[in-house]
Amino acid sequence: MRANLPNLRLCTVIASCDKQMQLADLLESEPWHLNVYAGFLSFDNRYRWHVQLLGTESLASGSWLWAWANTESKIPGHLLVASLALKAYGEQHGIPELTTPQLPLDQINGNTIGLLASSICEANAFYRCPYEGGALYVLIMDESFPKCTEPPLHQLATVFPQAIASLEIPDHRLALIGYLDHYELGYEQDGEKVVVRENGEPVLTATFDEQNRLTNLEATIKPHPRY
Repeated sequence: MRANLPNLRLCTVIASCDKQMQLADLLESEPWHLNVYAGFLSFDNRYRWHVQLLGTESLASGSWLWAWANTESKIPGHLLVASLALKAYGEQHGIPELTTPQLPLDQINGNTIGLLASSICEANAFYRCPYEGGALYVLIMDESFPKCTEPPLHQLATVFPQAIASLEIPDHRLALIGYLDHYELGYEQDGEKVVVRENGEPVLTATFDEQNRLTNLEATIKPHPRY
């Protein structure tokens, strides 16, 4: 599914895709359990993480409901910090998707919101908790979350092409530069190219057309064990 992202923090949202791939690698197909009121998401005996509640998707109504607007569920206030932070961000920047209590899913969906939330709140990742008739989306924010050990260039070369293929990102060059800044990788711009060098040699070269869309990505990746 292609997601239409609001024109918001597009230079950092790809790092959220990076986080989601790491989460998928960690969990594979392990069963999950969510203690909604305590705010813990667990996977058997391997992981137990603090989470914030973002909101729910309803298949019956075809809509998204923000956690801060779900007064009927009486969600504890300490689990609404992230969703309220997104609401405040939307008010500050005039983004109705972040301030409207309920939205149709053809306008925005949980995966899109999860990516934005992960970026804005600097979370570890987001997780979709499905149930009959819909799904609850939570934001993982826990210091015990495993750190990614992949070299930044490997992550970038793997994630960036997949992200721009699945997300409606109008300026690929800006998104790549934001991704490089996320990893604190130095780069230089040379006409239609963005180049990253190590020891004076190019290790990543991205080429763009006149509309700043990626046309070619070349990277020199050294083998590295996973986790």
